[in-house]
Amino acid sequence: MHDQASELRVLASKERRKIRVIAVTSGKGGVGKTNFTVNLALALAEYGHRVIILDGDLGLANVDIAFGLTARYTIEHLLSGEKTIEQILLTGPRGISIIPGGSGVQELANLDRDKLTNVIANLGRLEKMADLLIIDTGAGLGNTVTNFLRAADDIILVTTPEPTSLTDAYGLLKTLNKEAGEIPIHVVINRVPTEADARATFERLEIAVRKFLHGSINLMGWVYDDPLMGRSVMQQEPLGISYPESPAYRCIQWIAGTVTGIYLSAPRQGGGVRGFLSKLLRSF
Repeated sequence: MHDQASELRVLASKERRKIRVIAVTSGKGGVGKTNFTVNLALALAEYGHRVIILDGDLGLANVDIAFGLTARYTIEHLLSGEKTIEQILLTGPRGISIIPGGSGVQELANLDRDKLTNVIANLGRLEKMADLLIIDTGAGLGNTVTNFLRAADDIILVTTPEPTSLTDAYGLLKTLNKEAGEIPIHVVINRVPTEADARATFERLEIAVRKFLHGSINLMGWVYDDPLMGRSVMQQEPLGISYPESPAYRCIQWIAGTVTGIYLSAPRQGGGVRGFLSKLLRSF
């Protein structure tokens, strides 16, 4: 188990993997991690990137549901040899592909070397299909999650300003400090009312990491609290499709720009008509 990530890296290098692997994680459930992942993929596709999402949430695999799709085959069919990687891929909007996970994710994280070689050979063919592989990990600190995180090129940690969310995020960072070595950890603060709240939340987390873990994290961005996100979830259609001009999706587009190396100015929280009138009255 301990050598799983290193074996994965060695075998992947033999397949000449050039695809960039980004693991999106959280210290606890309910922080909007999957919705962030799905919309990040859409925004990255807008920048011209070919994106594949691996649904790595063992208990609540629902990336396909977020796209309004139904998975006929999952990674379990790949592990059993019944299907190839091409046959289990779901195709979503903007050419995004999804590898449905389900209970097969647990098996993937604990494969013996012979089976792992076969899986890597299949996953190695993703090189021709995509530039980015985004893993939507499960919440928490299980072996499946930490194995994925140790094997990734970059980690995006999604949290919210809630004290319990920050506490759990710190717990995850404490584990990663021992397990993930020098893998860059980027923090996204979700569901914030203002930029100031996002920066204050990150500062609290950063101080704790620097003081007690002697580590470092960086602020990748934030996503405004947006009722349209909830509406899009009910519609089973990603925010980037149903409400592409929404404040939350504009934030995710900005974050996607950072991922691709295009550094843009942070989006401002739109105040609507009330915000406009408030600013106008303050100017007199």
